Amino acid sequence: MNLSDLPARELARLDAVCLEYESSLRQVADGEPAPSDLTSIQSLVERHGGEHADLLRSELEAIRAEIDGDLGIHGDSGELTQVLAASNDTPSRNADALDTPAVDAMKMDDSMRSTPSAEARVKKALAKVASEGSSDSLPPLGTEIGPYRLDGVLGRGGMGVVYRATDTRLERSVAVKMLSIDGHPNLVERFQREAKAVASLTHPNIVELFDVGVHEGMPYAVMEHLRGETLMRRMEPRRTDVAPITTQMVRFWGRQLAEALATSHASGVIHRDLKPENVMLVGRRSGSPTPSPANSNTISGHSMAMQSSNETSLPSVKLFDFGLSRVGRAVFGPGESDPEKQQDDAGNDDASESKTRAGMILGTPGYMAPEQARGETVTPAADVFSLGCVLFEAFYGRPAFTGKSPASRYAAVLEKTPLPDPGRRRDDIALADLIMAMMRKVPAERPTAATVVAALSRGGAVLQANEGETLAMPMDGVSMTQPVRITGGVSRRRFVEMIGGSFAGALVGMSGLSGNWAKLKQIRSIGVLSFTPATQIAPTNEVDPQPARGRMLQRGELLAGLVANELSRLDGLSVPKYVPMTASFPDQYREAASRLEVDALVTGTFTEATGAQTGFMDVNIQIICAQSGTQIWGKVIRTSGGDNLIEQNHLARQVASAINRSLLENPLESRPRDPGAFTCLLKGRTQADPDSIDGMRSALKCFDSALSEDPNYAPAHAGKGLTSLTLAGRVADEEAQGLIIQARQSVENALELDTTNVEARLASAMLMYQMLGDLKPARDILLALSKEATNSWQVYHQLGWVQLMLYEEMAGVVSLRRAASLHSTSKLLQSDLARAQWFVANKRRAIDEATGVMPKTDGNQVGPESFTRGLLIDLYEHSSDLKLAADLDPGLKWSESDGADRYWELREARLEMLPYGPYGPTLNETILQLRRTDLATREPAEQRLARLLQTRSPMLPLLLIKHPQFDSMRTLPAAGEAFPVLRPGVV
Repeated sequence: MNLSDLPARELARLDAVCLEYESSLRQVADGEPAPSDLTSIQSLVERHGGEHADLLRSELEAIRAEIDGDLGIHGDSGELTQVLAASNDTPSRNADALDTPAVDAMKMDDSMRSTPSAEARVKKALAKVASEGSSDSLPPLGTEIGPYRLDGVLGRGGMGVVYRATDTRLERSVAVKMLSIDGHPNLVERFQREAKAVASLTHPNIVELFDVGVHEGMPYAVMEHLRGETLMRRMEPRRTDVAPITTQMVRFWGRQLAEALATSHASGVIHRDLKPENVMLVGRRSGSPTPSPANSNTISGHSMAMQSSNETSLPSVKLFDFGLSRVGRAVFGPGESDPEKQQDDAGNDDASESKTRAGMILGTPGYMAPEQARGETVTPAADVFSLGCVLFEAFYGRPAFTGKSPASRYAAVLEKTPLPDPGRRRDDIALADLIMAMMRKVPAERPTAATVVAALSRGGAVLQANEGETLAMPMDGVSMTQPVRITGGVSRRRFVEMIGGSFAGALVGMSGLSGNWAKLKQIRSIGVLSFTPATQIAPTNEVDPQPARGRMLQRGELLAGLVANELSRLDGLSVPKYVPMTASFPDQYREAASRLEVDALVTGTFTEATGAQTGFMDVNIQIICAQSGTQIWGKVIRTSGGDNLIEQNHLARQVASAINRSLLENPLESRPRDPGAFTCLLKGRTQADPDSIDGMRSALKCFDSALSEDPNYAPAHAGKGLTSLTLAGRVADEEAQGLIIQARQSVENALELDTTNVEARLASAMLMYQMLGDLKPARDILLALSKEATNSWQVYHQLGWVQLMLYEEMAGVVSLRRAASLHSTSKLLQSDLARAQWFVANKRRAIDEATGVMPKTDGNQVGPESFTRGLLIDLYEHSSDLKLAADLDPGLKWSESDGADRYWELREARLEMLPYGPYGPTLNETILQLRRTDLATREPAEQRLARLLQTRSPMLPLLLIKHPQFDSMRTLPAAGEAFPVLRPGVV
């Protein structure tokens, strides 16, 4: 597998490892200690490589080559190594501290201000690198690269060029960016890797990437040809051909840029070099007269944010150089032009002395975030800082951070705070405050890109709080959550991007495409996959559900269970039961969606905050299209960490909003006396899987834990009652009796606390028909619940069996099929659907359905939960096909020559390991005893029935009324007395 074959999410994970490696190398190069395991390629590959170890190793070696080689790729790196040693008094700065010397030109520039001779030597070395990497080898005009004919030059730099070209297939003008890095396959592969990641981003305010390739060893990218002028050109002082930039323009352009960033951040892509030169104004002429601001009254079909009618006269923005600039981070020397710089059609070359500089720090002095300048790991917050710098310059007409040299601007970003013009600030105080919030030094204190979108759309701002105050945005419907750490370590509150109103999903949605918006609105069923740590290796194996089965649930599984639980309360949306399952690739997403039988999937990754932000995490939540396996919506949300799921349930509300639904709080469930009770409740619901006895036992412990936190928590009482009753049907008589008593008490407690609780009413109906034989009243309750709790597989499962017992056979099969679709990973429910076909005398269909869902690869790994095998053995034995029955049990060594008596002896020994069904030991033994032909004496049917009625197993009504082996027993008077439906003439 090549890097180009990996999805954007996996690329982002590998990229994070690479950034950590770079940061550690720079730290050591600066004379600071760094953990050896972070500067060792072998250590990082062993920890994070997984299936892609070779690919990660190649990337890390490429980074090391850039540190040493990019200032020696085209020549000798020794001179730069000497400069490093000469410019720092710290002995550990020596290049021998690493396998390869680390060169950080940005930091050299800053640290050598007092050593002119050293600085001159650096510039000389950089000039040498640039000259040896010149663009002389780039193709001349007129060259045809595949279908692209190079017609002109839009921009030129020391290492590449941007051509104006014609796509001869479609007769359209395109821009072709080509870098002269032939001979360095690692850089070529990285260029293509990053191009693929950016190609996954589709947004009207992000330049569109059409194609990538390699021509004579030089990589190129074919992009949308933008006709307009850059924002840097538009902001040039003393221009007389355009109107002044208004606050409305700043809001409009800022909102579009924030939407573009939000989309990229949701996909794990960080721009890293947002600046005015990388923003193109296209569409309407930027100098068009601009009316005064007006209230928003329409929704743009493209940006999906509220747009004023006056904004239609403004040009839109296009963000380019999106994520591709990383290839060029160490190839441009001081004073050179960035090859990604563009001209407008009039031939105006946008010049700027602020270029993406040589060295290992990616970004532009004066626009890069402080943490970026320090060489720390870059997060989406760095892009927000850069956007704040851009908007500051557009709003005030001057850069936020100034200086005569890149080094001085670099220092200003680290040490200074921009001073607003009081007069200009009064023109739009909310906008001015928002811009300042975006440029806070601490990343966690900045608003997210989505919050910026919301603030610019509604006229609000993220305000700087004073001591003891609350961070706030004056916007309707915004919910205050997420305490964060602000200057001085004071705990504050921070707003999440939760906007009320019917257009909330559009306002903060990340898809940005009208096509994706249409897909979101069409979703009628949605499944939830497990969330995973952002650094976890993406699985390459087949999608396989991993039921809890009593094990401890992971953080991502709890998040997924929470989202599924909340979404299941939405009317008109089918949400199957959550069972832990992960996917990362499009084909895996499609397979998972097929298994769950849904239109879309919810999944995501999470990153736990460290340092001052310990206790919080950022969740990248996504909606995946089932048909294509690609993301159609995404959002990065900061939420509290830990197991307090109540504080995290707004994640589900964001998903609901994205699919044009409103999810209201369920106070009776989400407001226990202690928040831990809610977390225990959801753990119990996830563990309570019908396929696993161990899982149900673990669920009961979870419900008990919830009740220890809050003894009056009705949902926990209900969950305990329902699970106790379900488990009672699977265990030995003595334990079953205790569970039934426990179920009765729990249901009674739950209904006393909340008469509307669905699970309590469901368990009450089950007790009604299983213990009392009252089938019709139970059916009526279950029918009502099926209309109220449309996503409860338990309701439909019980309703189906009751309908079958009342000889409403077609309706019963339909209900059981619905139950199986709501828990499509359950082998028990799939086998029950086939069992129902047998119980309604459709033997052939029962065999076909059971055979179709029986695992093909379980081999000899059979056991009590091999439900379909047990069903088929039951069916074949009833038909006297002992050979077919024996073939289904690998542990039963029998041939037809052994005779039937021998078969029954062996079968009795194997019954506990491979029962006929989920009926409990006593009823499975009863089926075998009724069937055996080798017994000299039998227990009289009346006596056996009396014993069964006394123990009253929860599964007895179903077997007595519908199982073919009980035909003779169901005609006994005692059967009719216990279950009136069996009395002659009742049905």
